[in-house]
Amino acid sequence: MADSRTLSSYTPSHRPRSGRASRQPEVPVPFRYQFSEADCVPTTFLNGIARLFGRGEIPPLVIQRVYTYTLNGISRSNTLGDGTDEWGIRVTAEWLGNYKEGKFAVKTEYLRGTEVHVKRGNQLVACLNTGGVGLCNLHIGGGIWHYVLAIKADPEGLSFFDPYFQRTVKGLGGSAQRLHDDPDGANLWVERDWLDTYSNRKRYCFGSIRNREAVLLWRRQRKR
Repeated sequence: MADSRTLSSYTPSHRPRSGRASRQPEVPVPFRYQFSEADCVPTTFLNGIARLFGRGEIPPLVIQRVYTYTLNGISRSNTLGDGTDEWGIRVTAEWLGNYKEGKFAVKTEYLRGTEVHVKRGNQLVACLNTGGVGLCNLHIGGGIWHYVLAIKADPEGLSFFDPYFQRTVKGLGGSAQRLHDDPDGANLWVERDWLDTYSNRKRYCFGSIRNREAVLLWRRQRKR
């Protein structure tokens, strides 16, 4: 027999909020892979945030806004959601830099063109060496551009988390390599000189000046 009670007899207190897990001690959250061919940008933004903050420090609104402002690209067949354009990346970075709640506060910086490099005095490595992360736009072949998360730098190269699941990198003679069991979660290493290539004919490099783009994120300490 159907329940004769109406929906108006129910109140929100009768049902827990979906997705609200019990609080657990703060532990590092593993990086996640993208779900489709198009969502490298929001995935990389969220991986960067997870690198800087514990799970209990990230407001749900942050996740909601990242997806609101990204995936705004339009394909040649006029399909919305085909990647993320420059506007979506800029707006997401700007919003994150201005939003503060609880322990969540981020410093952001958007880099374009000649600002994106790994030569002496570059901003990307300086960010990594001061506890930040870098969202980097790389050419991965065939005129395709893809966002990855820079985690750390060494004298020879940079280590990234690439959100596109792929076990190996072939044909690059060691200039770009897949990493396994890295203690910081990186799964890709790219040699500095290779990464800084100004040509769009190579894979896993910044490519031409007009295509170079990156977003730097740091955790900002909030005043009490």
